[in-house]
Amino acid sequence: MDAPIYSDLWKSWEEPVVPEFFNPTEIILDRHADGLQAHKPALIVEDESVSYAQLRAEVCRAANGLRRIRLAVDSRILVFATDSLATIATWLAAVRRGVVPAGISELYKAHQLAYFLRDTAATALFIDEAQFEKLAEACDDLPDTLRKVIVNGSVAEHGFLSARGIEVMSYADLVEGMADEAVAVPRHCNDVTYMFYSGGTTGTAKGITHLAHDFFLVPERHGPWWEYTSGDIVFATSKKYFTHGLWPGLLIPLYFGATSVITSLPPRPDVVTDVVEKHKPTKLITVPTVIKLLLAHFDAMDREPQFASVRAVYSASEKMPPEVFERWHERFGVELMDSIGSSEVTYEWIANRPGDFRRGSLGKPVCGVEIRLVDDDGRDVTEPDTPGECWVKSRTACFFYWRKFDETKKTFQGPWVRTGDQLQFDKDGYFWFAGRSNDVFKVKGLWVSPIEIEAAITGNERVLEAAAIGIEGSDGLTIVKAFVVLRAGIAGDDTLIDDLKSRVRTEAGGYKVPDEIVFVPELPRTTLQKIDRRALRDQEAAKQS
Repeated sequence: MDAPIYSDLWKSWEEPVVPEFFNPTEIILDRHADGLQAHKPALIVEDESVSYAQLRAEVCRAANGLRRIRLAVDSRILVFATDSLATIATWLAAVRRGVVPAGISELYKAHQLAYFLRDTAATALFIDEAQFEKLAEACDDLPDTLRKVIVNGSVAEHGFLSARGIEVMSYADLVEGMADEAVAVPRHCNDVTYMFYSGGTTGTAKGITHLAHDFFLVPERHGPWWEYTSGDIVFATSKKYFTHGLWPGLLIPLYFGATSVITSLPPRPDVVTDVVEKHKPTKLITVPTVIKLLLAHFDAMDREPQFASVRAVYSASEKMPPEVFERWHERFGVELMDSIGSSEVTYEWIANRPGDFRRGSLGKPVCGVEIRLVDDDGRDVTEPDTPGECWVKSRTACFFYWRKFDETKKTFQGPWVRTGDQLQFDKDGYFWFAGRSNDVFKVKGLWVSPIEIEAAITGNERVLEAAAIGIEGSDGLTIVKAFVVLRAGIAGDDTLIDDLKSRVRTEAGGYKVPDEIVFVPELPRTTLQKIDRRALRDQEAAKQS
């Protein structure tokens, strides 16, 4: 491979020495709370500032509460709640007690909540008051392992739980009277310490197990890459059940003694604008959907947004149209740093960084991460501009998929993680996204990636976003169908459809032109806020059945 895919920083970086036994909360809380930064804000939750000393005390009270209700070391607690001080304190308290927290989106429905409780065999559930009805709805499917329910808010009628011997308490009751010092249970560096869940776009959501050593490795890799300092104020629009919210928006800032901005509100453009203008973050961590909606929101405002504090914007999760990069830079003079990662590898594995980026690309491998591209015949891709499935090698990779033996064997090949992402690198070593393996389809015997079709369509200034899929045509052959969301106040018509088809023909190729383009008010999204092309395929299949 002649292309310089590894940067000088990557080559000079050295893996940190990880102690054999430690507790992660000692690293991200105690060393700051016991030092000069004790009174510095660790969090800004809504409009309340919480110092490192105050956060450590809250975590200790919650940890003592978990000890009082007898949650055993290595048992699991499912966290089903939006971001709040109580949610963060409970997650960190579990880690301090040696209990394994597994966070999931509060957007899941009752039957899905029951699945996660059964799959984790959780002994405890932390749940928002607003989600409690889902627990009642799922009561017949709850596992016998569930013994404790902690409600963030008021406790509703819960006779259906008490009848099964399940103790219910509020978070306030959990921490009431608890000491603000708590023993940090030593964990082996290779102990399973926390879990994510996959978004479920390719099947049943999978539990992704991670080890204690991540709390050293992830910050030490991403800190120099994205220039985290103790002076940073960081706002991540993704919720903390998602790796793109948890690590860059909470755990990495805490590791470096910085400040994290937390809100329970959804990342609507008005909410994000208000948070940025009020709390003046230096780093904004977000996703393309939020960026696109922000730009549309700015156009509708009767004043200029006050984003001068934001010195870096890091995005991931989906490919962004070139015009989005241009419009953001033109407005603020700040480059959008795109990247790609996954919960399986803990966080990003390829990313742009200040001083070393290429607009529109994904960047280069992050410190400590090795990358290979593999073609359909299992051979390594060695030539630029040649797509292949990205395989990632990292010590921070998932230990195994919880209770998913077959899926574990398919995804983890020795030290390598098969990501399912099709990438290619250019002659200068920068990586570019080519699509998801499960989203690629054939038209007239030729492979088609929806990414290039969508990029051509969203290049039209009247289009907000688009998704393309392959469907079965009337003759039984695969054709392209595109779903297009227009900007506010724009009406779709045949003339616009013809224009969009022409753009695809010119920029992507004639066989990739959609046979059908439909205008929709919004696109389906996963709980991780990615466009859910699988849902679109299922929707079309249901119409044809």
